[in-house]
Amino acid sequence: MSTATIYLPEENLIRVSAEDEVKQIEYEWGDAFERRDMATLDRLMADEYILTDPLGNVRSKAESLAALKTNEIHFESTKSDNVNVVINGDTAVVTGRSTFKGRYKGWPMGGQYQYTDVLVKREGRWQAVSSHITALGTGALRLRVGHFVCNWLI
Repeated sequence: MSTATIYLPEENLIRVSAEDEVKQIEYEWGDAFERRDMATLDRLMADEYILTDPLGNVRSKAESLAALKTNEIHFESTKSDNVNVVINGDTAVVTGRSTFKGRYKGWPMGGQYQYTDVLVKREGRWQAVSSHITALGTGALRLRVGHFVCNWLI
């Protein structure tokens, strides 16, 4: 298990595992989505970031951020659990379950989602390069119906 060193003002050293570093990034990332903190999202997502959303759409970093800026996607709350981190060198694979509340094109997208994130460590910091999200339970059906209705109305 790899560790990182964090320097505190008191000159005390704390050893933090790479897994804990990545879990902290995941928490920061979810918080940034809720607050619509584009600067933090830009920092945490690599330029080549690719998202496969619950509807099977593949989005680049630019497309993902634009969807937030234009309110196509709006997160009211997000909470993750069952988060598991596997480190392999400078690559981390994260799996977890999130409970979201929000809207996609105005349609409710609340529910539970299973996700997989891949992060790489470059120049001492972790960045997300890929995410895949799957809707669980009735969330998948609600998303598909909402997507169909929204596209039909446009």
